[in-house]
Amino acid sequence: MLYRAKSNKDEGVFKSKIIGQGIPLGYELTETYFVDNSGFGSESEPALTVSSFLDKVKKGFYYGITEAGQFQVYIAEFKKVSRSELFKKEGIKDNKLISESCRMINYLNGDKTIKLYATDIVKFKDNKIILSSGGYKTFTTKARMNQFLPSNIRVYKKNRLWYIDNGEKKAIEFFDGIELII
Repeated sequence: MLYRAKSNKDEGVFKSKIIGQGIPLGYELTETYFVDNSGFGSESEPALTVSSFLDKVKKGFYYGITEAGQFQVYIAEFKKVSRSELFKKEGIKDNKLISESCRMINYLNGDKTIKLYATDIVKFKDNKIILSSGGYKTFTTKARMNQFLPSNIRVYKKNRLWYIDNGEKKAIEFFDGIELII
C-alpha cells in the first residue's frame, strides 16, 4: 500500500499507490507534497519538480499518492508509529481481527468500531449505530455490515440503491454517515 523509502532521494517512491485521503492505521502524516508528474514542470511553478521532490524524500519514511490529476499528484509522507503510541493517541483499548479484512476496535470510552480495510463501516457509539461504506458500495462492504449489525437491522440493495431495513414498515435510504438510534 505505502512505499517505504530505502534511501534518501529514493526514486522508487514513484511506485507509490493511490491511497486516498485517509491516514493508514499505524502511520502519522508528516508532510504532503504537490508534485509535477508530467516531467515538463519548472522550478517557477507551484508543483515541485521531480528532482525537487526527490531531494525531500527521506530514508525510512513511507509515501502514498492521495490525489492524482493529469499533470500533478499529491504525495503524502508518513512515519510509522508504535502500536502503544497509536492506541494512546486514538484512545483505543484493544483491537482484534474478527473476519477476513475486518477488525473490531474497542475504545476506552466504550465505543466500538468495525473497520473493513481502512474504512469504519459500523460504529457503535452511545445509543447509536453509524454506518458508512466509505464510498465502496460493494457486496463485501454490505455483507460485512450485515454480519456485525444487530439481527433486526440489515442493509440491502434494490434497483442499484442501498436501503436499511430496521423492522419498521418503511425502508430507509442508505447514505454514508447515517445514524440509527438503538
